[in-house]
Amino acid sequence: MSRDVQILRAAAKLFADRGFAGVGVDEIGKEAGVTGPAIYRHFSGKDEILATLCDDALDQLVSLTNKDFEDAWDQLSHLVAGHGSFVVSHGSLAGVWIREGRLLSDASRLHVYRRQRAYIQRWSTTIARCLPHHAEDEHLTLTFAALGMLNSIATWPPAARRADPVGLLLRSVLDGLRGLSREPAQARTKPGA
Repeated sequence: MSRDVQILRAAAKLFADRGFAGVGVDEIGKEAGVTGPAIYRHFSGKDEILATLCDDALDQLVSLTNKDFEDAWDQLSHLVAGHGSFVVSHGSLAGVWIREGRLLSDASRLHVYRRQRAYIQRWSTTIARCLPHHAEDEHLTLTFAALGMLNSIATWPPAARRADPVGLLLRSVLDGLRGLSREPAQARTKPGA
């Protein structure tokens, strides 16, 4: 394993456990088996480490979900399964991306947010294919609802993860959205209307 990878794994573990702000470079070095100053031979500092972790998370998400299907529901199932399996299999990295990405430096945040927008757009487009009679803003709302449900796995206690959370959430997300596809247009009203 390369020294860069050791440092990134150590940082992901520490950032997930204690948050980005609660971890110093020396602690990352100690966890990675190097001195804190040695980290600067690989990364310019904590900000670059966090940006690299967020990029790695997005790389893995895209890799796990980068397949196109003719059927919109098959496409959505693939997105849900890929995203859910990433959050379960890479809990520390997912947790850092989900919770700590907001702390990126301005330039890094812009880069990561552009990539996230493309990923979110893929979801929203797929949901629009599944639910063509719903409004565009509803597609985006449903995208964030599905991603929020899947991303929440990163905060679950270990006991809750034992019951195949991906399979359960896959069914929950897909069944919920399929229910909306059967909902008559006139039944869709805004709360309080």
